[in-house]
Amino acid sequence: MSKPRLPRGGFRWLARASARLWSSVGLGMKMATIVVIGTLSLVGLFAYLGTAALNEAIQRALQERVVLAQTTARHIDYILVNIEDLLTDAAAQPAWFDPPRVDENLARAFQRLDLYASRVFYLDRAGRALAAYPAITATVSFDQFAAVTAVLHGQPFAVSRYLRPLDPLGASTVAAVPLRDATGSVNGALAISINLASPNVRTFTHPIGLGETGYMDLIDLSGAILASTRRERIGAQSDHGDTLAAMIRAQRQTVSACHDCHSTPAATTPVREVLAFAPLERAQWGVTVRQSEDEVFASIRQLQLRIFALMAIMFAGALVLVYLTTRSVITPVQALTIATQRIAAGDLDTPLGIQGKDEISTLARSFDAMRERLQTSIAEIQQWNRELDARVQERTAACENAKQEISQLYGELQQKEQARRELLRRVFTAQEEERKRISRELHDETCQILTGLSYALDDAAETTATPEFKPQLERMHALAATALEEIQRIILDLRPTMLDHLGLIPALRWYAESRFDALGIRLTLRQVGQPRRLPPAVETALFRVTQEVINNIARHSNATRATFVFEFDSGGIQVWIEDDGAGFDLATVFRATDGKRGLGLMGMEERMNAVGGQFSLRSAPGVGTTIHLSVPVTE
Repeated sequence: MSKPRLPRGGFRWLARASARLWSSVGLGMKMATIVVIGTLSLVGLFAYLGTAALNEAIQRALQERVVLAQTTARHIDYILVNIEDLLTDAAAQPAWFDPPRVDENLARAFQRLDLYASRVFYLDRAGRALAAYPAITATVSFDQFAAVTAVLHGQPFAVSRYLRPLDPLGASTVAAVPLRDATGSVNGALAISINLASPNVRTFTHPIGLGETGYMDLIDLSGAILASTRRERIGAQSDHGDTLAAMIRAQRQTVSACHDCHSTPAATTPVREVLAFAPLERAQWGVTVRQSEDEVFASIRQLQLRIFALMAIMFAGALVLVYLTTRSVITPVQALTIATQRIAAGDLDTPLGIQGKDEISTLARSFDAMRERLQTSIAEIQQWNRELDARVQERTAACENAKQEISQLYGELQQKEQARRELLRRVFTAQEEERKRISRELHDETCQILTGLSYALDDAAETTATPEFKPQLERMHALAATALEEIQRIILDLRPTMLDHLGLIPALRWYAESRFDALGIRLTLRQVGQPRRLPPAVETALFRVTQEVINNIARHSNATRATFVFEFDSGGIQVWIEDDGAGFDLATVFRATDGKRGLGLMGMEERMNAVGGQFSLRSAPGVGTTIHLSVPVTE
């Protein structure tokens, strides 16, 4: 059967009908409805918050069980670490392969391990017990214990995963370490039968935080109970063996309410318990903490009862508040409504006539004062409207004129900025051309002259026959060679040929290495994207700015490391430069009286602006300096 549907437009009709019905309801009913709805909303919110608090308290109580299980597991891990240390120390004692001294060593080892061990065994290479303390007469074999097999194959320490029968000594878990001879070969093992249920191990004999119904078990990988705060459970099988074994293997902890899963012969109904589990790290065992739900959640359920009782009291109080409010407010409001209806009808001469000292009376007097000022205000408003219209027209005309002036000034500013950039570009281009010219003249003329002078001095030193002049000629030859090298360095500083022949990055790598190597600054240069040659103006600007940065790092930063990152993309190139030097305060640099470093920074920014790029710098004392260069380059 299909559900009945409202006709088309039925929702709108229903909304209009509800609005008409609400508007026809009296103020008392509206106030009662609003207060009841508000109270129900607050009660609902309180119920939600109370439920959330209860859930949080429940989760906290469950988490406390997990923490108790984790703490116990970590304590047992500590015991196993202590057993490992004591066993390893005992195995390191001499004369284990001297038969007359084996019993003495076993007694000494048992004396140190008697807190955790019920018996100490001396095993041969095949895993058979050759001796034990306390002594035994029967033959005991450990061939079923994987822990013994592991240490006989060289593992430094191992603990049983399962509770195994150790005939004729009953079921047991063991821990073992290898015994090595003088050559370091494993020729036996030292093993102990672990007894964590011993009264000396206070973990299970004196538990903390379990309450009256709680108990704690130590479970092996097969679900067997190795130790428990209830001694009758030791050796029994846990009722969640497969699940616990899976969590032991996965090293996963858990906590849950275990409902209807623990039936006992004496109980008529299943026991409802909270079960928390935490695995060990040193052995494939786990710790379970169980406690009755009634005991775990007793305080939470008491809090729940109090919350619902308080909600009922709040709702009853809300109903009383509705009655008192409607009775004390509605009557004065109705009288005030009648008076305001007269004012709305245009009667500005009749006073409201409501007396009293409460808020409604104060409101009535305010309405009466408003009535008296209303006529005067109407005339003043009309006059102000006329004056305002005139002022608006004047201001509109002024704004239009200002807008035209601003547009004209903005256009002129754009033209001047474009002209400034073009002038900067030409200045820098002329500067680079002049650098090229000077470097060519130095190379073609001065270098050739110094080279010829060097050869002439060399020939004169070799052909001269006067010994007193030969040392002077050799010194002159050395000075000429030094001058030649210095001029060649100046030529490279003026215009490195690498920049023209190989490109930006090889030239900068060469220049940075030439400055940093002598100072011990480690250089890291990386490229991101596909490198390519850029327009000459862009390469020159980037080289000069980066050259200035390199010089600043070498002169002022005291850095040990500098990183250069060049990122090429379809929109251009970006360069990041970082150092781990002393850094500086930008405001202090620009306020310096000499202004040299501030001018250098402004010069770098001007060079980037000339090619349409951006220059940004971030630095602070003690944290190094970071510089970002960005230049858009179209294909």
